Amino acid sequence: MPIAHCRVAFWVALALVALSAPCGAETLDLVPSPASNYRWRDVATYVYSPAYQATYLYDSAGVTVDFDRCRDSVFAGHLTATDLKPNFAYQIKLVGKPEGIWGSAGDDTTNERIGYAGRWWRVTPNPGNSNDADYEAHRDDPDYIYEGYLVFDFFTTDRFGAAELDFASTSSYHVLWWEDQRTRGSCDSPVEWSTVTGFASDPAYDEDVGPTEVGVYAEIERLCYGETTLPGGHYNCRFALTEESFHQSGPGEGGWATVLVCDTLTFEIDCAAGVPGVPRDRLLREYCLGPNPFGDRVSLEFTVPAAGRAEMVIYDMRGRLIRRCGAELPGAGARVLSWDGTDSAGRQVAEGIYFYHLKSGDAPDATGKLVLLR
Repeated sequence: MPIAHCRVAFWVALALVALSAPCGAETLDLVPSPASNYRWRDVATYVYSPAYQATYLYDSAGVTVDFDRCRDSVFAGHLTATDLKPNFAYQIKLVGKPEGIWGSAGDDTTNERIGYAGRWWRVTPNPGNSNDADYEAHRDDPDYIYEGYLVFDFFTTDRFGAAELDFASTSSYHVLWWEDQRTRGSCDSPVEWSTVTGFASDPAYDEDVGPTEVGVYAEIERLCYGETTLPGGHYNCRFALTEESFHQSGPGEGGWATVLVCDTLTFEIDCAAGVPGVPRDRLLREYCLGPNPFGDRVSLEFTVPAAGRAEMVIYDMRGRLIRRCGAELPGAGARVLSWDGTDSAGRQVAEGIYFYHLKSGDAPDATGKLVLLR
């Protein structure tokens, strides 16, 4: 697979630091990705003009991503876009690079972390959406290739195809919906509203459209809105923008085309670093778990503001209590709780999926999934 080389520019003020250490601020410029089955309706379903459909290319778009290369639980930054499709909804994704496709440029470890945080696409055999159980059944079979991807944010452009937003990989989404298309779930994202307006003088429209108010939200895939974190380690993956098709079908309705990418995104998630600039205003909202999947031991690192007791409770998929891992905390600071894959009697538990529940005092609880692979 050819690599879409994105331009990486260190900020001048941090250039010397970045050259000597992996951390620092970086900028990516996304490039067009070959795709088909584009959508030619805006978010309010107004049809773009035939001339616009015949001439628009993503080569004219400019999408810049500024981000911090080192964080302690999420990938985060700022996106600026120009000359995208006007009044149009896009997904923001991290996409893995399985070594079965990418060879030495790939990274199976990153691909697995992203898949367990988000979703799986089975590349071969029988391409299609997959799940954890399917991946785990065939992960060591070279005839099976799975691509992990995490839809973690979205946005709608304005009348001119421009957008600007801060992003963070704090949520794991399935797909986007119009607010009147489906009943919004309690764990789904908030509805984001935009006003669709266009004029016959605009390149994309043959007649005036709107103003029309449109609400869009994301259906959750894992956990709840704002609860996703990434395991610690080095990440080598893709950053991608995908058109949202809203489950429509027919000519011009689209098919979730991936249109702009950077295939060479790298960053670090450092559980213990306490990177300056990372907000810690809510206990247990900034924590890090890793490795996940794990074999011998998994550790959950977090910060507490005062003395007390913290406890990580492990359950199996049927909700049965497996183990309580607790500790008295002598004071404020970084703390670690670990689980070695044993039950309360010290017996090794079977491979599979488990759930943890971290709690301490009056702080918001943290929950998530663990994958044990011996």
